[in-house]
Amino acid sequence: MPRRSHCQSNAPIDLDGEEECKSKRSRTSRTPTAKSSNRIASSKRDKTNQGKLDTHIFDLYIEDLWKHIDEDKKSAYAYLDSLWFNSYINASDEKKSKILKWTKSLKIFSRQYVFVPIACWGHWSLLVLCHFDETDCSDTKKGPRMLLLDSLNQTDPTRLQSDIRRFIRGIYETEEREESVHFINKIRLEFPKVPQQNGEECGIYVLYFIHCFLHSKELAEVLENKKLDENFGQLFHDGSFDPEEFENFRKDVHSFQVYVFQEKEYRS
Repeated sequence: MPRRSHCQSNAPIDLDGEEECKSKRSRTSRTPTAKSSNRIASSKRDKTNQGKLDTHIFDLYIEDLWKHIDEDKKSAYAYLDSLWFNSYINASDEKKSKILKWTKSLKIFSRQYVFVPIACWGHWSLLVLCHFDETDCSDTKKGPRMLLLDSLNQTDPTRLQSDIRRFIRGIYETEEREESVHFINKIRLEFPKVPQQNGEECGIYVLYFIHCFLHSKELAEVLENKKLDENFGQLFHDGSFDPEEFENFRKDVHSFQVYVFQEKEYRS
C-alpha cells in the first residue's frame, strides 16, 4: 500500500491503559470558548472516549499551562492550535489562507520559541521553532532552527520534513519577511532523540515536552548554549528528564481530563 504523503487523521489518540486518576484537579481550567467548541464539533466525545486524548483536551491543557507562566515568557513564546498544522497540509488554498492569517497574528518571527503540535496518522509529535526572532546569523550562537520531538521514533518523523517546510514557507510569505526565501528554506530541521513512550502516551509526551521548555532550567541552559553549527543529537541527555516527574505529570493530565468530562456532564 503506498504511503500517504500528508496527515489525514484527527481521531482521538489513546492514553495509556492504566486506571485514570479520579481526584478532582486543584487548578481550574479555562472554560472552552465558542470558537474552540465549533472547532472540535467533529470530535464527538462520550463516556466511551474518556480514555482518549483528543485535540479538545490537548488544547485546554496547553491553555491551562499557559496561565501559569510569567508574562515575559508569554511574550517570548507562543503555541499553535493542535489542528492548524494538519489542517494546513490538507486544506484548499482558501483555507490555507485562513490558517496563515491566524498564525500571522502570533508574530512567529518575533518569538524565541513557538510550539507546533502535530497530530498525524493517529500519533502526536511536537515541532519547536527555536529563535525565529534571530534571523541575523553572523553570530554562530544565533539564528533559527527547528526541532521535531517524537516519543515514538519508529513512526519515522523525517517523513514530515516536506510538509513542515511548506508550512514554514507559508508563514514566512504571509508575514512578508525581508529575508530571502532561500534563507528560510535553509533553516535547519533536526530530529533529536527524546525519551520514548512505553504505551500509547504520545500526546502526554508532547504536553510534557512543552512543560519542560516552559519550566526546566536545565533544558533552558542546554538550549541557550547550543551553537547554531552544533547538532541536537539528544535533547535530554543531561538528565533533565525525570521519570518520576513525568509520571506525576501524566497523572495530572488524566485528572484534568476527568475534570473536563465531569464539568461537561454537570452542565448537560
